[in-house]
Amino acid sequence: MRVYFPVIFSMVTIAILSGFEIFLLKKLHRDWWQYRRVRQLSYGIPLAGIAGLTLWASGIALEVDVLVTVGASLTAGILVLGLALMISLPLSGVFHIVDRLIGLLLRRRNARRGEDALPDPGRRKLLTTSAAVFPVLAVTAGGTGLATAYSEPRMPIVPLHFPDLPAGLEGLRILQITDLHLGLIIGFDDVERMVELSAAQRPDIVLLTGDFSDDADTYLDALRLAGNIPARYGSFASIGNHEYFRGIKAIVRAYEKGPIPLFINGGETVDIDGTPLYIGGVDDPRSNFGLPEGFYERAIDRTMRDAPMDAFSILMCHRPNGFDAAAEAGIPLTLSGHTHGGQIGFNGRSLLYAANPERYMWGEYEKNGSKLYVSAGAGHWFPYRLGCPTEIPLYVLTSIAPSVQE
Repeated sequence: MRVYFPVIFSMVTIAILSGFEIFLLKKLHRDWWQYRRVRQLSYGIPLAGIAGLTLWASGIALEVDVLVTVGASLTAGILVLGLALMISLPLSGVFHIVDRLIGLLLRRRNARRGEDALPDPGRRKLLTTSAAVFPVLAVTAGGTGLATAYSEPRMPIVPLHFPDLPAGLEGLRILQITDLHLGLIIGFDDVERMVELSAAQRPDIVLLTGDFSDDADTYLDALRLAGNIPARYGSFASIGNHEYFRGIKAIVRAYEKGPIPLFINGGETVDIDGTPLYIGGVDDPRSNFGLPEGFYERAIDRTMRDAPMDAFSILMCHRPNGFDAAAEAGIPLTLSGHTHGGQIGFNGRSLLYAANPERYMWGEYEKNGSKLYVSAGAGHWFPYRLGCPTEIPLYVLTSIAPSVQE
């Protein structure tokens, strides 16, 4: 039943959005509702959603990946369109209300004066045109976000400055792959392309920080593909919440058979030409609703118990809210994902960050001399990216201050 949950959730969401959209058009946009094409479009959106859901569910039942991909993609497009209209129609409705109020006031004024109420076509055209701007912009943004979601991930090179960085780690190149979500939207051809792009970056170390695949049955095959990325000092992995959602026991077995070691509250010391580098990975709290008190403090303590005192440490922590505990423990670098950057951003920052500036959403953060980078993720389970493209960041460790680098 769990595999059908996204289908059921999408079906309920589309039904709610479609009903709300038709209600808004009837009540706030009576002028538009008079046009047959507007009515046809309003009823056509949920019908298209039903078609997408049918293909999606049939693909799951028949185990036909093409049907799943086409159905899930069509459903996602209808959801984005519905959300765009839900947000924009109330705004555009204001202009129709203003138009009707002005018309009513003018008719009353003219009635008092005994004059005929003549329509003002210029005013009406201005207001109705202004009203149409909001749905057009919203639908355009929705289409742009969908198109961007299917683009190749960008490969930003992110220099990370540590004044006390051991000389042997100067220039070390670390590639992070997180939140790929292989499955509905991301296929094996995307993984093959990701491997090709990643190999071109010549990483010294590759780190997988959770939510790598949403299909436990093909997890091992995906790991073997990721293991083809040449990394001088090896590849390592931690888990995320979706590994628990999809069956943690089967996924752990996949890692045991695969080429990449998995760390769950553990780690390993890597010799970088005589300089020790400790790489650890913490467990995930599994639930999205509430964090057990002291969870990350206990998890980090177990993860770091075998770390040499003189080693520079990197912590893989799928959720960035473990950074506070990591900084308190004095861990120099934490790499996270999970948030997808909110999938909406501007100028390299998540727009959701403005609503909650204390939350670590996307990019580089610093606390007590420790650093965190939250990747926007190499993939997603819902295909929408606006101003926040998918990414596979390459971190370059350096002791040289940014001003000197410039």
